[in-house]
Amino acid sequence: MQMSNISRRRFALVTGALAAASAAQGQSRAITAEEAVRRIQKTLGGEPAPNSPDGFKAGDPGTRVTGIATTAMATMDVFKRCSAAGLNLILSYEPTFFGRADGPARPEAGGPPGRGPAGISPADPVYAAKKDFLDKHGLVVFRLRDQWQARKPDAMVLGLAESLGWTGHRVKPDDVLYDVPAATAEDIVTHLRGKLSLKGGLRAVGDRKARVRRVLLHPGLLTPQTLWTRYTDADLIVAGEVREWENTFFAADLHTAGQKPGLVTLGRVASEEPGMRVCADWLKTIVPEVPARWIGAGDPYWRAS
Repeated sequence: MQMSNISRRRFALVTGALAAASAAQGQSRAITAEEAVRRIQKTLGGEPAPNSPDGFKAGDPGTRVTGIATTAMATMDVFKRCSAAGLNLILSYEPTFFGRADGPARPEAGGPPGRGPAGISPADPVYAAKKDFLDKHGLVVFRLRDQWQARKPDAMVLGLAESLGWTGHRVKPDDVLYDVPAATAEDIVTHLRGKLSLKGGLRAVGDRKARVRRVLLHPGLLTPQTLWTRYTDADLIVAGEVREWENTFFAADLHTAGQKPGLVTLGRVASEEPGMRVCADWLKTIVPEVPARWIGAGDPYWRAS
């Protein structure tokens, strides 16, 4: 009986030691935001170009990561949902502080703080509110745009096609054309709105009763060069956003001139969200130590009744 008691004590001691060692080992495997980002960048092909907008935009890169969120736009609402979900590293495709360089704007000589490519001034209440929330909740924001956009195959296009149920309809592996089930342009627009949970941001130009079979998908900004050179390839072009005077009214004139192709704009961020959902799934294999989840910014528009 005594030997049995000693064995139990030893067993408890050994079990406790193993548990402590396991905990210590788990602690040693904790990864910082900087380590996670470097691993992501290495997998995507190394450092971004010197003029890339990619980089840390807020928070301490030395923060231990509890979870990673991907989003097309790092809004206040996204911050709150990330914090509630325990996701403290946010990878955003678009800027956080409303400028390409995504940092505080430099004051203009002899004038108030400026606004421009760098972003809004730290004196701006929106900047202050976002920065304050990030600091209080220990969140870190990294912009991941150029390197993710350059990944092959193009995850932004593939993600959008997947969300629309068109994955198997791609015409060629290296292109953005999809042969979808034939329908009217109006029916396609209804399909887009429902699949992407859009409210007021979607807009369409062209003949709503036109028969659509081939669609060109272009998440993000559609340049005039792309529209002007490729509109004959498709019955309908589905883009994120355009400059109205260049593309929207070009599409309107196409219709007036008797041409068939139509144009649908989903909203830039709305069109990019599916690609960042793909990014979250990809991250689960790249940084398996922590959970990864897509947190969408949603469609901010509303319609007058």
